[in-house]
Amino acid sequence: MKKLLLPFFVSVLSMLNSCSTTTEVNDETVDTIAQSYDVYIAGRENSKACYWKNNVKIDLTGGDNLSPLEIKVENSNIYVTGSIGITPTSFKSIHYFWKNNIKNEIKQYLGIPSTAQNDITAFAVNNGDIYFAGYVENLIPASPSQRYELCYWKNGVKTILHQSQYIDSAEGVFINGSDVYVSALVVDNNQNVDRGYFKNTTFNSLGNPNYVFNFTKNNSGLHLLFQKNNKYYSKNITANTETLIGNYSISLPFYGKITSDPQTNDLYTTYYNQGNEYFKNNNIINTGFSSLTSIQDLFVLNNNVFMIKYSTPNNTYLGKVYVNGVEAQSINGTQNGTVNYTSTFNSIYVVEN
Repeated sequence: MKKLLLPFFVSVLSMLNSCSTTTEVNDETVDTIAQSYDVYIAGRENSKACYWKNNVKIDLTGGDNLSPLEIKVENSNIYVTGSIGITPTSFKSIHYFWKNNIKNEIKQYLGIPSTAQNDITAFAVNNGDIYFAGYVENLIPASPSQRYELCYWKNGVKTILHQSQYIDSAEGVFINGSDVYVSALVVDNNQNVDRGYFKNTTFNSLGNPNYVFNFTKNNSGLHLLFQKNNKYYSKNITANTETLIGNYSISLPFYGKITSDPQTNDLYTTYYNQGNEYFKNNNIINTGFSSLTSIQDLFVLNNNVFMIKYSTPNNTYLGKVYVNGVEAQSINGTQNGTVNYTSTFNSIYVVEN
């Protein structure tokens, strides 16, 4: 498969020299390096969960009418989470996951009773260990204040972070050395709401912002994306500093993602329903693809920007993968039910050979 992608990437670089793009996109691609990469895209085609490695599709076992949520690759192991399908950018529960195309039902894997309420919403892999985070109902609590448990699981072993008679939620999970971080909304037994992150089992408040999102890490520290007053901020947990990401206001800022380029330490932020722009550090970058209204996912490696964009005109789905502003893959889907589409691109992950 290594030989498959090298000509693909070289052709992308040659196209960059001949294609007209915006200044911002050209700035992003000027320092790209012609290296060999494996590009993984998780999504669905004809209402069946699948992923593509370098444009070659692999159907996921038992993936009929399921939607992949996230794909990760570590030491040649391929991990995909999935749900009973809903729209690409909605908040979703993890109902299944695959490791190397072996399917696991999340309740069974985590030992959750079939009748217990639960919402597993965060996933990570670290050195072969598999982590999930979310809430689960305790069917036999010692008191009403212990009915719902916010937890993380490492290889199926549960650690309780918070208990309440009200439901908490987890957004991101990240492993930093021997420490486990979970970004979360917590509700105490007096219905007071707070948002922040757990470092292992200790909660750290962010002053109750409107939303918290995921973590990423670079040489300057561990960063957590959050939103308050309709603006995005990153919290450098290591340095205990906050940075405003773009001085703008957006009416529906409930979906965001921050990621870092491990080779350059630049931070990239995408946010809901803004398909033409993203942030590199604190600078706004225009993608130049105005016909596709939303950025679904973004991955950056060696200053190369790999991006999924999509739009849903007239109850259809059009998704495309771009490498440094050049189209590399596309898919079309039709509406299937009220909120789902038969074919979509949902998540991207890139590995350098």
